[in-house]
Amino acid sequence: MMMHAPVVLWAVALSTIASVAAFNPIASTYATSQRITSSVALYSEPQTDDCEGDDGGRRLFLEGAAIAAAASAASSFALGPTIGSASAASTSDQPICVIGCNGRTGTEVVSYCLTKGIPTVAASRGGAYNAKDDVVTSSNSKLLKEMVCDVTVASTVEAAVAGSRGVVFAASASKQGGPPSAVDNAGLVSAAKACIDAKVPHLVIVSSGAVTKPSSPVYQFLNLFGKIMEEKIKGEDEVRRLYAEHNSGSENKLTYTVIRPGGLTLDPPRGADAVELNQGDTKSGRISRADVAALCIESISYPELTGGTTFECYDADTGAPLATVGLSNIAKKKTDGEVFVSGKERRGATYKELFSGLEGRYVQG
Repeated sequence: MMMHAPVVLWAVALSTIASVAAFNPIASTYATSQRITSSVALYSEPQTDDCEGDDGGRRLFLEGAAIAAAASAASSFALGPTIGSASAASTSDQPICVIGCNGRTGTEVVSYCLTKGIPTVAASRGGAYNAKDDVVTSSNSKLLKEMVCDVTVASTVEAAVAGSRGVVFAASASKQGGPPSAVDNAGLVSAAKACIDAKVPHLVIVSSGAVTKPSSPVYQFLNLFGKIMEEKIKGEDEVRRLYAEHNSGSENKLTYTVIRPGGLTLDPPRGADAVELNQGDTKSGRISRADVAALCIESISYPELTGGTTFECYDADTGAPLATVGLSNIAKKKTDGEVFVSGKERRGATYKELFSGLEGRYVQG
């Protein structure tokens, strides 16, 4: 029987990783991904000790270039109510807390906040924002507050999110921070509980494309890394359950948004009009971390459109079905939407237009 190209690619990468995954598969696959990704110049950047949000497997496959290196070496939604725009405006002087601020995406989220003049809590295990010298200026320095937040220690999460108008969960498994079960699942759930207890209006979660499609090559490859895809979807689903439970018995309605990026790059942001949103987890592509950061913060600005929703995001001209997106990402191919149309695509010249019409949001009646 002939194998499809993405499956062949997955099998080659699998054999490479299996050769080093002796008695400690999680540690060995993380270490392998770090060696592979560090050798790829296309998406290289300085590594930090605090690499929250940079789960090696996800970057390895969806960034495309890292998969190429590996190969050569070897929704149904539970609805969450939204917060009305007037209510959101009344909290505009409160900060947005970024958990995992020293991951590559988390760093961009903090930078976007400060550029927009938004008070920001940069939360990390070490308690320092590592990109401060590059991002913080004399004009925005008073907007930044650094705090300790280890998602495996609930008390630090509770302290970090207290008083926030929004929280962005950009943390993910790493050698320093813990395995996917502790970070992408239990850590996310801990953050959601803390947000609910503190009555934070909006939690935004940076998850992963293909997380609901265990038969896809993307899922199968990434799940080698500590079963990260299994843990991510478990965390997502528990967040939905927690918010549904809270909102069913409380007049103080809170909400969440789950963002599932495609392959993350270090390219400059292209803006709202270049991005495509999708739902149903059938299509992906490439997108810059800076554009994901913008989606996170702009989602908090439009809770009436994004509250209770889950969506995929990628550059519109890179969109492809999950079966072939790995190969198109490797080749940095532009597809211009011709390869596959799901029927759930969302485009817009502004973020408000981009978010309009998302399914799964709660409509107050």
